[in-house]
Amino acid sequence: MTITFTAGLARTAIACTALGACAIPTQSTQLAGGPAPVDLRMTPSVIYAGQRTQIVVRSPGADSIAFESENGLDRYWSTDSVLSAWLTADFGLVAPVTQYAPSRNGQVLAYVKRPVRIAACRQGRCREFHHEIAIKLPERNERVVAVTAGWSSVFARRAIRGANRTVLFQDALNSGVWSLQGELSAGKWNGRVQGFLGEDDRGAWLDLSRVLKSGDGLSYGLAMHAGATRSDWLDAGPSQLPNRTVYRAGIGPSVMVKGITASSQFGIYTDGIETLQIASTRLSVNGNLTSIRHPVTVTAEKTFAFGGGAIVARRRDALERLTAAVRILDDFALNVGLSSHHIAWPHDDPSEDLRASETRIILGGQYSITW
Repeated sequence: MTITFTAGLARTAIACTALGACAIPTQSTQLAGGPAPVDLRMTPSVIYAGQRTQIVVRSPGADSIAFESENGLDRYWSTDSVLSAWLTADFGLVAPVTQYAPSRNGQVLAYVKRPVRIAACRQGRCREFHHEIAIKLPERNERVVAVTAGWSSVFARRAIRGANRTVLFQDALNSGVWSLQGELSAGKWNGRVQGFLGEDDRGAWLDLSRVLKSGDGLSYGLAMHAGATRSDWLDAGPSQLPNRTVYRAGIGPSVMVKGITASSQFGIYTDGIETLQIASTRLSVNGNLTSIRHPVTVTAEKTFAFGGGAIVARRRDALERLTAAVRILDDFALNVGLSSHHIAWPHDDPSEDLRASETRIILGGQYSITW
């Protein structure tokens, strides 16, 4: 689940999505007017770390156009009246380096101006122009702890089916849910504890990962997940489902960088009556605690619990969940989510197996404090 948006472009795109449609900002500069104009256009108008910016130089009637860094290390040219090129934050540098915005007198100096030379040639005569392009430097994120609380509206569609897919219970409702979570990303540890409380379901869980080996910008280690959930809505209808608190625990290898953890885990699932095996894949991206603070926090989970059969597992519990928080203001974020939960309970007669399903859409807000 990788997105090729980088930090700067993502901020623009996300703000546009949250507040309404808008175009990526473009800056146009007229370097020369008159009968032989020279125009420069940049889209977007600022280069962000890890992002490409397109520059277009137009000079109608020109035989050739050149665009180069002041030190001459990077140079683009065209034997036409239009030059188009893509620039990155490394433009004009001897070697790619990670630059962070410095702070002075409590102010973050987030922009650096890099000089360029532009030449437009016509009938053997060239005119040279000097210009500066703006590069946005990322702020190094020194935060290690984040505490987040929020409220969301939940739109749920639920069903319980029996033999021959007979509908025993079906409902669609709108309710509210409170959530609270704390996150830590310090040293070799990444951790998250989270809980939620709704009208007819509640739960809490802990995700913890430990770096065992570091190298090449990535860290490798172990990740662990443990939690408990309860869904009271399963008592609805004549289904007589075993409605109990469910406990899950798993452990497995993980790949980590600060504030980001991806892992595959194996473990157990129990409701006090049966114990199942679990295979799960988890991805957690905490924008508040990544090395460079990003406006998006993402949690993705795919879990499958199975058991109760030697060859074909009739007792099953499958969960797919994706949640994202898009930061609108410094500490306030729009919270959205989608989950799908399918459960199957075996009966003495396989044709009488009970099945439950729930699809949830979440929309709300959350407020975070980081330090």
